[in-house]
Amino acid sequence: MRLPQAAAVFTDSRLRRILLQYAKRPRGLAEVARELALDIKPLHHAATKLLRLGLLEVVEERARAGRAIKLYRCTGASFFIPAALAPAPFSRGLAKELQDAIARDAAATIEGMVFTLDAEGRVAGRVVTRPRAGAPPLDSWRILRLSAARARQLKQELAQVLDRFQADADAGGEVYLVHTGMARRPAHEGATDNRATS
Repeated sequence: MRLPQAAAVFTDSRLRRILLQYAKRPRGLAEVARELALDIKPLHHAATKLLRLGLLEVVEERARAGRAIKLYRCTGASFFIPAALAPAPFSRGLAKELQDAIARDAAATIEGMVFTLDAEGRVAGRVVTRPRAGAPPLDSWRILRLSAARARQLKQELAQVLDRFQADADAGGEVYLVHTGMARRPAHEGATDNRATS
């Protein structure tokens, strides 16, 4: 991958998902539109962009009454995108969508927050919801002191929880955007949310 415009596709979760639907075999737009629950017009617009960038190609045209059906395939089975070439972090689009959704749901459901110091000397926050409001969004943060082994364990357990819920879709449920994140905080000063044990 050498073109920044092509690398940018992989920082857009929607375009990335559309492109990779064509990685295993040639497919028509209507089939992918049904599978991804997308309207055909925006999908056609996305496919045109992916064709122009050289990430997608037309491999067959099937004649029929009216316009022929085009079958598309990715130009590669997989794509390596150098991080330095990407114009933004690969999860930036989803992160912004999640922040906006949390802000929207919080504005509709949260009256405010009550902050106190708990019995162990930690700052604790409690959400105060509006009367008759729905459930507030989950926006939970922790500052933890962990060994490398415990950090790996936490990462693995969080991934297992997400995998379990992803595999068990509720047909009648709503769609949620869920994120877990974890990174070292080298410039941290002060207390953490878990006391170091001696």
